[in-house]
Amino acid sequence: MMTLSTLEKLNVESRQRDRNGERSTTLAPTAAPGLSGERAERQGDEVNGRRGASVRRLLLDAAIRLFCRNGIGVTGIDAIVAEAGLARMTLYNHFGSKDGLVAAALEHEGAAWRAWFFAGLAQMDRGPRQRLLGVFDLLAEWFERDDYFGCALMNAVLEARNQDPVLLAITVAHKKPVLEQLQALAAAAGARHPESLAQQIDLLMNGAIVKAVFSREAHPAMEAKRVAEALLETAIDPKAVSLVAKAIN
Repeated sequence: MMTLSTLEKLNVESRQRDRNGERSTTLAPTAAPGLSGERAERQGDEVNGRRGASVRRLLLDAAIRLFCRNGIGVTGIDAIVAEAGLARMTLYNHFGSKDGLVAAALEHEGAAWRAWFFAGLAQMDRGPRQRLLGVFDLLAEWFERDDYFGCALMNAVLEARNQDPVLLAITVAHKKPVLEQLQALAAAAGARHPESLAQQIDLLMNGAIVKAVFSREAHPAMEAKRVAEALLETAIDPKAVSLVAKAIN
């Protein structure tokens, strides 16, 4: 089990990566498909001296791919370094231990997912109510990916039986800005209780994410969207919607 000191170290590293521009808003959620064709190129990168942030990224991506597919517990360090095409000592030099890599990989995956999710919402040419429903269109897009294995962070907490405080803290930190975005949309849509509505939308999202793992289809997103439509009918104050419409006009 990881300790909270691991999380504190991770937070410092996360801020440093932000300053260095390591994160990209073009990242897609869950492990990128296609591995065998990339290994030779990755090995060549190391031979050519491309280390530091790029090597760290190779390890993070390799780890999250294997964690999503096989689980954290059964994925050993040897499998991760083989997947990344790097030396075992490289992993230890960057992360210190498997626990350090697990924490960093999940935090990295959460950042990638949020970047994709927020970019998708921003690109929607819709009002706040329709953007709330558009959340489930984004989920359907995610569920259709060949490499969809559920939410890596939720999976990690469940695998640890919610007994690992670091994994739980990373997941809570990941959820916080998502809930804030949902609450802002709910308020703009005229919800009587934006915070409560955001929590309810999040609950529908989580249910769809889990069901899609079992069904291996995208339809749970559309099922959740229909429930959300009914929910918005009762949660949004028509008077508030009228006031917003008048203000826009």
